[in-house]
Amino acid sequence: MASITNALIPVLALILAGFIIQRTNFLPPSFWPSAEKLTYFLLMPATLIHNMAGKQIGSLPWLKILLTVEGAIMASATLVTLWWLVNRRMGGRAFTSLFQGGVRFNTFVALAVAENLFGIDGLFLAAMGAGFMIILINVLCVSVFSLAVGDGKGINIKRLFADLLRNPLIIGCVIGVGLNASGLKLPQAIDGILALGGKAAFPVGLMAVGAAYRAENLMLHWHPLLVTSTVQFICKPMIAWGLGTTMGLSGLALSVVVLLFSVPTAPSAYILSRQMGGDHDSMAAIITAQTCLSFFTLPLTIWLLRQSL
Repeated sequence: MASITNALIPVLALILAGFIIQRTNFLPPSFWPSAEKLTYFLLMPATLIHNMAGKQIGSLPWLKILLTVEGAIMASATLVTLWWLVNRRMGGRAFTSLFQGGVRFNTFVALAVAENLFGIDGLFLAAMGAGFMIILINVLCVSVFSLAVGDGKGINIKRLFADLLRNPLIIGCVIGVGLNASGLKLPQAIDGILALGGKAAFPVGLMAVGAAYRAENLMLHWHPLLVTSTVQFICKPMIAWGLGTTMGLSGLALSVVVLLFSVPTAPSAYILSRQMGGDHDSMAAIITAQTCLSFFTLPLTIWLLRQSL
């Protein structure tokens, strides 16, 4: 319990810091759009390249982990989309928040909890699983924005591919995976620059979430909060468990995979929502509410996981 709390408290503290800074006018309002743009175009790609390049997969069950996490992502994306198709009263912009809230995961929390619970081996497996997930998640989310936040003229395939090709998060993932697959190592100085820049991505992104937070949004957006939290904390861990056991994962590998699908949604979802014209108010509410809920859901999930193993 202490390890989970220690991993979540910094996340909530930074969200609270952004909220206080905004409400006290410590920084001018014009700061936050600039901070969001910096995070989206530079800091997040830097951390993706740094974390995904140079990882040694070796003899780990990487194929089973790959199939499990990708299958669970597609299943969760399908669940959220089917719900929206049945409840079309929700507009396209609101659907992008619903989608991100049910598909994305908080890499910071996942890696921190994995290391605290399972040590360096758990951290490595979590980083590998997260790397497999990041590209597919970003492709799906950018595609949803391109299709759902449009001009009302239907699917624009040209715009969709353009959005995918110029998305900085996807570019960062592709560069990181390309370096990994080629066996090339970044020069130490370049890797150090990326590491330092990447360390700022989560704090700045979390404070931007806090700055955009409005207490009334929790009640205003209760419906997407309920749907995304159900998918995030109940459906996804169960799907990951089912797929993992079917693929033959067990022990540490299975525990880490289930953990990846038990954490709240990612703060980067807010940055993407702001940059691509989504409903960032509902996105900020979903991120904050899910982070608070995870204080209760994560310990329960981990306890159930330990009982089953």
